[in-house]
Amino acid sequence: MTHAELLAAAAILAGAGFAHGLFGFGFAMMATPLLALFLDYRLAVALAAFPLLAMALGWLAVHVRSRAALASQTRLLPGIAIGAGAGTLMQMSLPEVISITLLALLLSASLAVPWLTQRAAALRVASVRGAAPGFGVLAGMTESALNVGAPFMLLYGSLARLSRFEQLLALNVCFALGKGIQLALTALTWPAAAGGWPLLACTTASLAAYAAGNHLAGRFDEERFRRLLRNFIVCMVAGLLVRAAVLA
Repeated sequence: MTHAELLAAAAILAGAGFAHGLFGFGFAMMATPLLALFLDYRLAVALAAFPLLAMALGWLAVHVRSRAALASQTRLLPGIAIGAGAGTLMQMSLPEVISITLLALLLSASLAVPWLTQRAAALRVASVRGAAPGFGVLAGMTESALNVGAPFMLLYGSLARLSRFEQLLALNVCFALGKGIQLALTALTWPAAAGGWPLLACTTASLAAYAAGNHLAGRFDEERFRRLLRNFIVCMVAGLLVRAAVLA
């Protein structure tokens, strides 16, 4: 990485970390596509992996005060673990252009989550929660392969009518377990450029910004953030498809 690339990566991760601290989600959906526009895809995923794992573990340590809360996620855990393992193997084997194209498609699909939840509002909560293992597999797979597992967790949370706390719990369990498995399986093939000072600088910047955002949590309109995030995703999809075309 050049010094300019490192500074840009640290700034991107800091901005994404701040937003994640404010609203509890959005880090990977913002950081991964931006980093992938100018860095090797595996490097982009690696730089975002450690901060997201640390954020998820930190959130769980602060907010989960009983075993009952974690027990409520037991339906998701096996699926996330299986999906994370499969997704990691996929990420290690796919060509960069395919990974970027799949990320663009996943982000495009995430735009349909609000529409899908409205259309499926009549579904019974119990029936949706019974499908938790399937959602866990999809979220774990996309979390490890593409660094973005939130769309399937948000869809599951909306369809199952989880409370805000339950939805944040599901998201952070997915991030923590998915990233933990991903990092364990890729330790021997870790990109050299993501080691040492670059990783330390990017992780420090993102976690410091996350702490600042978390301190201000609840003071900003989440629905407005969701609208801005949708507009951002549209721009990122276009940018990623151009990047994929150039690489091809």
